[in-house]
Amino acid sequence: MSRRPSTRAARKPPQQSRSKVTVSSILDAAVRVLDQEGADAATTTRIAEVAGVSVGTLYQYFGNRDSILDALQDREFERATELMTRLLAEMGGTAEQIARRVIEGLLELYAACPALHRLLVVEGLRVTPTDRVQAFDLRMVSAIRAFLASSGLPIRRRKHDVAAFVIYHSVRATMLARLLEAPAGVDDRALVDEVTDLVLSYLVGTAPAASLARGARSSSSGAAPASG
Repeated sequence: MSRRPSTRAARKPPQQSRSKVTVSSILDAAVRVLDQEGADAATTTRIAEVAGVSVGTLYQYFGNRDSILDALQDREFERATELMTRLLAEMGGTAEQIARRVIEGLLELYAACPALHRLLVVEGLRVTPTDRVQAFDLRMVSAIRAFLASSGLPIRRRKHDVAAFVIYHSVRATMLARLLEAPAGVDDRALVDEVTDLVLSYLVGTAPAASLARGARSSSSGAAPASG
């Protein structure tokens, strides 16, 4: 079976601080073009223009558009890993507070560059080798599994490896589906409330207070009036 050609066509890996600043400027420019002008506008020429560098300079570091997307994928992997590690290390709070904190953090991460994440959902496995994507997923699942084992929370799932896998992929898939489809009525607050409910119900077996309050209001509004 023939190997897929690599998209990592970087001409010159950044070593000096000035080179790293240039690469960062190019990546930031690509995100701005995607958010403000759309994926079709994100050519190497346009990205270089927005970054304030020549096309020749861009090609010193990136051989093509796909290699820029691949580098952006890596940067988002690093940001997500740092975020998850930091949030799970903040052990204080109830199970609901911890779950909500993590979910809100992930939502903010996706909201910071939504057009990029939409594109990576579609193009990610084409521009980034599968083994690197799987390695990222494994790091995230491992972080969640370690948290479940050490948190001291009343986790009702005995197989922490399975629970971590289910929670990670369920939350991530929901977040990305909302990003892609933008369904009516699913605003940030509703999404956080419902995904928090999903996580708590699965891991702990209790619904968050906000969910219980919504259920009580719904039951009250739907109750038949008493007869006189």
